[in-house]
Amino acid sequence: MTFQQRLILLVTGLVLLAVAMITAALAWTTQGALSARIESDGRMAAGLLARAATQTRDIPREVEILLGERLLSEATLTAHLVALAETAKLPPKPISDRLKQIAESGGPDEMWITDNRGRAYLHNLPGADPLFGQDSKALPRHAAYTGLLNRAPASLVSDAAVEGGKLMKFAGVAGVDKQRIVQVGADVKRLGDIAKKAGPDGLIDALLASRAVDAAWLLDREGRVVARGAVIGEAGGGPLSAAGTDAAKAAAVAGGDVRVVGDGDSLLALAPIKAGTNGQGAPAVAVVRLPAGEPAMMLRRQLKIGGLLGVVVLGLGVYSSVRFARRQMAPVERLSEAVAAVEAGRFNPFTLNESTARDDEFGRLSRVFRSMALEASAREETLDAQLLMRSAELETKSEKLAAAEQLIEEEQRAARDVQASLLPRQLPAGRDSQYFAALAPAHTVSGDFYDVIELDDRTVLLVTVGVSGGGVPAAFLMLMVRGAIRALARPGVSPAALLAGANERLGSESPFDGFATAFVAVYDRVTGSLRHAAAGLPGACLILADGTVEALIEAGGPALGVRKIAPYAEAVTVLNQDDTLFLCTDGVLHTTDAQRAPFAAERLGAVLQQGRVLSARDRAEMVLRAVEAHAGPDGVSGDLLCLVLRRLLPVAVEGEAQA
Repeated sequence: MTFQQRLILLVTGLVLLAVAMITAALAWTTQGALSARIESDGRMAAGLLARAATQTRDIPREVEILLGERLLSEATLTAHLVALAETAKLPPKPISDRLKQIAESGGPDEMWITDNRGRAYLHNLPGADPLFGQDSKALPRHAAYTGLLNRAPASLVSDAAVEGGKLMKFAGVAGVDKQRIVQVGADVKRLGDIAKKAGPDGLIDALLASRAVDAAWLLDREGRVVARGAVIGEAGGGPLSAAGTDAAKAAAVAGGDVRVVGDGDSLLALAPIKAGTNGQGAPAVAVVRLPAGEPAMMLRRQLKIGGLLGVVVLGLGVYSSVRFARRQMAPVERLSEAVAAVEAGRFNPFTLNESTARDDEFGRLSRVFRSMALEASAREETLDAQLLMRSAELETKSEKLAAAEQLIEEEQRAARDVQASLLPRQLPAGRDSQYFAALAPAHTVSGDFYDVIELDDRTVLLVTVGVSGGGVPAAFLMLMVRGAIRALARPGVSPAALLAGANERLGSESPFDGFATAFVAVYDRVTGSLRHAAAGLPGACLILADGTVEALIEAGGPALGVRKIAPYAEAVTVLNQDDTLFLCTDGVLHTTDAQRAPFAAERLGAVLQQGRVLSARDRAEMVLRAVEAHAGPDGVSGDLLCLVLRRLLPVAVEGEAQA
């Protein structure tokens, strides 16, 4: 036997051996993987079905509880809305029309508001005014809420019940301004749909639709079927076998984890349902059936494919062996020709492609020889390719950076718009007084704000607040202070009480470590009386008609948020005709120049003395221009806020004011 023949036999035998071993390994691993996957799918499906049966009653109940909480919130909002409307002295007809608009716009389906005797004189539905508690048998829903008249209890939520052909749920609260009942209701017909979709029937349908299982059952402890589903027209459409029923009963009694048992050509996954929902006739075990014949079918298929592949490889192996033996000397001839071409200066690297593709000594020798000739050009091409890649990456990052900057700019613009909407859109106007306010934030969103609230026909609340820091934390603290002051602002509440309430809320609810300075004053437009208090905020000045500037008495207490509970004192000042009240925040006084010298109260007083009879706008703009000039080219680093009140008419004596 020649060397070539021995080489052909050796190569062919090794190829056949490799094909046989690879085919056997693939078939074995495929069968194991399919079996493990089917068992895992069965455990997962049975576990999901068991958990669905456990949670069938919990999900709709939780949804109903959430709906009840929402109805309570809507009832509270309705109570405040009616209180505000009646405070504005609106008649019942416009209020009922507005309630109807709210219901049609997505609010509660029913809204009922009674007087102190229980008569529902405000409602969004047409018809007579029912009396809550009049007939507990005919109107049980109304009778259950009569205790709200005496705040016993203060709120009530009823369970969903069929009323007028609808599944309704009601909630009610006591009145916020007087004895009354505020009840709202909503149609909750979708609760039944949610229970159906979230229950075991929905999950069984989903499991069957995925074709992952042939059939699924829910059985009680006695082995009776509570719910089932099967793939129609296939093997899975048959009933659960007696052996499967016995295994399910045993799993229900034993409990524990999901178990998998064989059932003929199928596998059964049994998942016990936890105690709590499996009473008499309730599901106690979830069973799913999966086909188990697929791994054996796949094994036979793999063996057939391996046999056919072996025949094909045998023919290719003989042919390749012959070609291999004949081509053993071909690389030596190619290298000899390449050496001659290099010597002649006519080397073409593509002539060695066939030799370099070999994985032996000839191939390595051919690759080394060609790499020496192409090393210089390859380096240059590599550098060019890297340069192009870096340029493309830089361009992509630049585009992403530009998009991020544009997004940040849009978000900052939206934040500025939201904050601007919180400021008073229009200041009070009248013959007796003149108002003007200006805010120049240093950041995208400011922590400083002002507010002018007309408490009644003759009193006005003036507020200026400066918050420490800047950006979003300062804006958040500003919203807390503003909300606390507005919640307490009403006729008769003193400035000291407003500051004490805002300080308590800021100290107990703020998530940030910050504080706020504030000045609060209640101005009587008739008598010119100004009752004021400060919380660590300097800069309040009174400019008399003759141009004299007087700092208001330091009445008040510490800054808001420094101590949770702090007392605040207040003082009273009278504004005569052409007297002006000037208020500003810390940003005006603390603005520094190039030498770090602050603007300070002395410069503020000098600027305020420059004009005697100036309008409120002119005086505020004069101060802002002076502060900007003091800051110089570096610009202002803090928020600038000014609030100016000028008295136009002579003050009235107390007797005239009461008349």
